[in-house]
Amino acid sequence: MKLVICEGGDALGKNSLIKGLCEHYNYDNVAIRHFGKPPKGMSKPETLAFQFQCFNQEADLYKQIKEVSNTKYKYYEDIVIWNRGPLGEFVYGQMFRKVEASILKSLLDYYEKFTLNCLNDNDIYLITLIADPEFFLSKEDGHSFSKNLEEKTKELSLFLEAHNFSLIKNKKIIKVNNNEKFRSKEEILQEVLLFL
Repeated sequence: MKLVICEGGDALGKNSLIKGLCEHYNYDNVAIRHFGKPPKGMSKPETLAFQFQCFNQEADLYKQIKEVSNTKYKYYEDIVIWNRGPLGEFVYGQMFRKVEASILKSLLDYYEKFTLNCLNDNDIYLITLIADPEFFLSKEDGHSFSKNLEEKTKELSLFLEAHNFSLIKNKKIIKVNNNEKFRSKEEILQEVLLFL
């Protein structure tokens, strides 16, 4: 069983990649989980606590599925895909909730070591989608957190930083654009499948 975590900014192709993975596996024993925005109206500490409580529950669910996936019962998922994950909190927690980077890094470090158990689990994969900042901005649809080139550049930089310090052993950065165009979905999917 594999846990595949797809990270990256809005409109960089996470949904397309996940759809391609599901089609490749014929939607057979594939589960998709999506980390959305936290509820509005919470204080910074409440939001952070809420986010990590959700991450903890998802990690527990992954561990339970993994535990039974090696039994004779094949009803359980072979692949669990997280559309976004804890690393996104490092990015958006800093940019839009003004949480200190050191606090977020400490929480993520603890989470990956002790909750997700990344140091001992070789079945966890991290894929971070990136692009040139100008291309990233050109895909802005008005629904993203960041709205201008400065924010888009910072968002990409923080995703790279989070990717690099992540303790997940199997991790890959994929640049989704070639100058002013998206790389083909098939090309990106094949790169991911070779990685997995």
